[in-house]
Amino acid sequence: MKNIFSPEGKLWRILNTVTDIFGLSVIWLFCCLPIVTIGPATTALYDSVVRCIRYQYAGPYKRFFRTLRADLGTSILSTVLWLFVLGFGFWSLALLRAMGEQNSRTALMASAAYYVIMVMPCGAACWCFPVLSRFIYKWKDLNLTALKLSVGYLPRSVVLVLLTGQVAVLCVNYIFPVFFAPACLMLLWSLFIEPVFTKLGGGLTKESDEPDPEEPEEEEQ
Repeated sequence: MKNIFSPEGKLWRILNTVTDIFGLSVIWLFCCLPIVTIGPATTALYDSVVRCIRYQYAGPYKRFFRTLRADLGTSILSTVLWLFVLGFGFWSLALLRAMGEQNSRTALMASAAYYVIMVMPCGAACWCFPVLSRFIYKWKDLNLTALKLSVGYLPRSVVLVLLTGQVAVLCVNYIFPVFFAPACLMLLWSLFIEPVFTKLGGGLTKESDEPDPEEPEEEEQ
């Protein structure tokens, strides 16, 4: 019984993990309110969730805000870019679907093809901010790399897009998952992203191998 309630025991580790998932998700939500800060907030959330929840590094909230401030300009510009690209893409898709409802066979075929094409920019948007959380890139190189990863690892990109879409639908329909789903989504993303980062030389290890938390940890590609 004493071991169960020990700060180093399994019960407390589980409670800490649940608390961090909730806390980081709520912080992410508030940081996304200006809309253009969705990218910086997602960069910080992915970094803190993967390092501090999956790999058990210390200080998830300190890491979140430190990552949020790092490369803020690059991540905001990337957010604007992908919001514009995806907004235009889904607007075009809505037009094609409206035409398809008028029994236009060509429009229906074009709409189906457009769904497939949209996987690439949606996937690139999913890759972009995790990449920024791990590597140092200028704005242009960051987004080109995200697009290359989206195409080069297309099956993983499809999974990332589908996971994100399902979580978004869940949050819209039921509201309450928004308080824990963002951090859980980052954990799911990491299952498909981290093996690629390891190939690129940016893989993580357990906390015992973590460098001094005051030292810069981004790895340049």
